[in-house]
Amino acid sequence: MKKINEITLYKVGEVVEILKEKFDYTISTQVLCRKASALNAYVKYNDINYLPEDIICDLVANIKKRQIKLNTQIIVEEKIEKIKKFLEEYNKKYTLPPIKAINTLKSRNPNTNTIIKAVIQLKQEIKKTQEDLQEKDDKIDKLQKTIQKTQEDLQEKDGEITRLKIAINKTKEDLQEKDEEITRLKIAIKKTKEEMREEIQDKNQEITRIKIAINKTRENMQKDMLTTLLEPRGAAYKKNT
Repeated sequence: MKKINEITLYKVGEVVEILKEKFDYTISTQVLCRKASALNAYVKYNDINYLPEDIICDLVANIKKRQIKLNTQIIVEEKIEKIKKFLEEYNKKYTLPPIKAINTLKSRNPNTNTIIKAVIQLKQEIKKTQEDLQEKDDKIDKLQKTIQKTQEDLQEKDGEITRLKIAINKTKEDLQEKDEEITRLKIAIKKTKEEMREEIQDKNQEITRIKIAINKTRENMQKDMLTTLLEPRGAAYKKNT
């Protein structure tokens, strides 16, 4: 823990314990590091990353949900900006930069002056290296955000693909049902046609039999009429009496 006036800064391991004790929230150091990076929750002080006390309560948020993550990032960003501004003003007011402190030293000893110059040069090189490292850290943070955003987009795409697959499978099932229904209708139509064909055939046979019977009856009637006409009247009379 580091106390700078009214600001309290903690290391990651300390925050893990605080979350467990005060918030009943269990999380590993590794996972908390990733979560803090995703929320931009770190404050760098004397080249060491700390987590401010004010944002600890925000670290229990479920950032797997996109909207909650966005809201939490906004809240954390506002708090971090205020803390950074306070620390910057505090350092300007109360802290004397190392290079400036060395430059204020006065000595008549040439060896001491040489050492001072060497130390100043070394400090400048260290500062330059730290700035380069900070720049690389910023690039890494941006890259991590880009990767995380890409992963979230891919997750959304996977969800969309899954929904499409379900819809396609449902459509296939519906089409299969329609095909089965069409097959049943075709079978029913074919059966109906066969039954109608048999019925028509039976009707035709019945009509043929009726026609034959009618023709036979007509022939018999014609024979009877012809016989009647050809008989002598007397015979017909006798026949009648």
